[in-house]
Amino acid sequence: MTTITELPVSWSGLVIESRKPYPATLSLGVDGADVQGVFRVESLNGAVPRLTVADVDIPVEGTYDSAIGILSLTTQSGDRRGELIFDVAVSDVGSVAVASEQRHINGRGTQRARAVLATDRDEKDALERIAVLSAAFEGWRPDMVEGSCPATLAAWRDEALTFRETRRDPVEQYDIFYTDAFRKAFGAPYETVNPERLKQNASLLRGACRPDDRVRGDKTNQLAYMVGQGQPHQDHLLWRFESEAARRWVEARSDVLKSDTPMTSAQLNLLNAMWRGIGISRYGFNISDLNTDIERRRTILRAKENRADMLAFYDRYKDRFDLLIEVARNHANQDEEFLTEVQDKLDAYLEPASDVYARDANTVSEAEYMLAWAAQAGTAELCPLSRPATCRRIGKRFEDRVRDMTEDFAEALEQAAARRTDKDNRSLEQLATQVTFAGDMDMIYGELLEIGKLKDSWADVTDTRQRLQKRLAKPLQAELDALSGAEALIGFERRYFIGDDLGEGSVRRVSEVLDVRLADEAPFRGAEGGDYLNALVNQDFARLRELDAHYTRGYRPMIAIAGASLSMMNPTAGPALERELANLSAIHGVFGAYILNYQDAWPKCLKFSDPVFEVTKSQSTVTRNEFGQEISNVTNWTTRDQYKVPASLEAHFRTLWRSDVRTSDARFMDWLLNDRRTNGLVDGLDDMMKQHGCHSPAVRKLEQGMIAYYGDVRRRLGHR
Repeated sequence: MTTITELPVSWSGLVIESRKPYPATLSLGVDGADVQGVFRVESLNGAVPRLTVADVDIPVEGTYDSAIGILSLTTQSGDRRGELIFDVAVSDVGSVAVASEQRHINGRGTQRARAVLATDRDEKDALERIAVLSAAFEGWRPDMVEGSCPATLAAWRDEALTFRETRRDPVEQYDIFYTDAFRKAFGAPYETVNPERLKQNASLLRGACRPDDRVRGDKTNQLAYMVGQGQPHQDHLLWRFESEAARRWVEARSDVLKSDTPMTSAQLNLLNAMWRGIGISRYGFNISDLNTDIERRRTILRAKENRADMLAFYDRYKDRFDLLIEVARNHANQDEEFLTEVQDKLDAYLEPASDVYARDANTVSEAEYMLAWAAQAGTAELCPLSRPATCRRIGKRFEDRVRDMTEDFAEALEQAAARRTDKDNRSLEQLATQVTFAGDMDMIYGELLEIGKLKDSWADVTDTRQRLQKRLAKPLQAELDALSGAEALIGFERRYFIGDDLGEGSVRRVSEVLDVRLADEAPFRGAEGGDYLNALVNQDFARLRELDAHYTRGYRPMIAIAGASLSMMNPTAGPALERELANLSAIHGVFGAYILNYQDAWPKCLKFSDPVFEVTKSQSTVTRNEFGQEISNVTNWTTRDQYKVPASLEAHFRTLWRSDVRTSDARFMDWLLNDRRTNGLVDGLDDMMKQHGCHSPAVRKLEQGMIAYYGDVRRRLGHR
């Protein structure tokens, strides 16, 4: 298609307002892309347009963008009705324009009119013909002229009626004006026939040439008005001109959109507006296809703009370690060229930023973030773009800082213990107070209780409590013997014991009694993570939420800080991240492991017709130090394993293991299976599955509880 690179200086055509055509001329002076000129709209038979002044030279100025073939001109009329912006779709066979109200500076408001413009003699003649016919038929209607019907007009009438019986397309209806029979009946081709001859024949068609047959007579009457009124001629001739001009312009623009020619957002927006403004769908074009090309271009533009913004983010937040690492993780799937630029920025900023983070850290959440980061510093998931050695150095720096911080935390814990507990008080009430205190400290400090000076202080708290349990063994046994009912027994255990307390020899008798009396309600007592599994058996959702807070404690701070970083980049993500953080649950890891391990634990419980799924897995040998930090990681093998699952669990397998990586299920599974506490819970589940059959009452209740609680968690997350 031909692209107009140099604008003609002389244009003429029509401005169409409320279906009425007004002759118009346009004279241009072009200086590169800048255009100035004079626009003039003529009155027609005394009528003047409402959109602007008539019969006056109106200065215009604007620009021509040859890439999209649009000439944009703003009037400088000073008219009280306001100025107009004419957007002209320029083609090599004529131009179609849209006139809109000017809003602010170059802002386009309501579309007021459209225009057609031509630059060569034939095109100008075609448009002048419309004005001539419109003026000639102004206020005129066909009469009923009697007498004899000319044979040539009768022949054209019959041809036209026959043709119209088989043609329903409104465009094809006008083909009857371009036949030999028409030329003979009207004395000239349609393009040049005298308007008076059209009027004369229209009146004959209403009178002498109207058949006596009622149906044919009515159709001939319609034909007479088609010939003898100005609007049908105007609509038809405008459509012929506009459709060809629009076709040539749209095809040229479509070629440009599909090419590699650079385009701006403003160009794409103007093209999109012009598609609609000139109504290209009227001319057979599929606007959806054209908009697909525009959207592809917008995607390319957004990618370029986002690329610059994304790289600028690293410079803007070069001292924010948490933001740098989280943004780098989110950029890990970008193209190689972009990642090279990101790598350069991380090489420059990441280690200094980690120094700042470690230096300023003083809260438990920050310490836990550093602890969790150090534990996984060697993994590609946590440190995807920076150099592995850099990540290991940062991990070591964080370890050292955490160890220093535990001294302050230990002092705070000891002060809290002194306020809330009384070593000299040897009552059951004091024991319950110490258990509550231990639970509170576990929620505050989590895995930090296993590090440095805090580990020693925590050991003192534990030793004080367990010595009191030993001293109170008989009162504990007496209270236990007086209780009845599972709820009371479970309450007794939670009130006086925490963690591994019941594994101590001094309270072995209490533990044994609880094992026997809670065999049905708590069949997995003594197993690692037994409290969670038993709560699932009883579908005790309130207890499960409490335990979720415990089992997700290790990675909660890391998720919270990552979420805060993402919210800073995308504020609209805040509510969803807050909802996910508020509903972190170990059920994703527990239920997922249960389904995967089903075929190995209970192969005879599966049917031939049960579904089989494939999951890619890698097995590595990992060595860690006291902080849980990875010292070495050797991938032994990667395989695509097949898993057969009960049909009743098929939907849950798909949700847990086939989730899109962007969903909460997928993210929770990833975090959970890299967390020490949750791994311990899954180990306890594995042991349970080896010891119990698939049809045992305890396993049936456990599975029902997992399904129910998983559904509850998903509902809280806003999933169905």
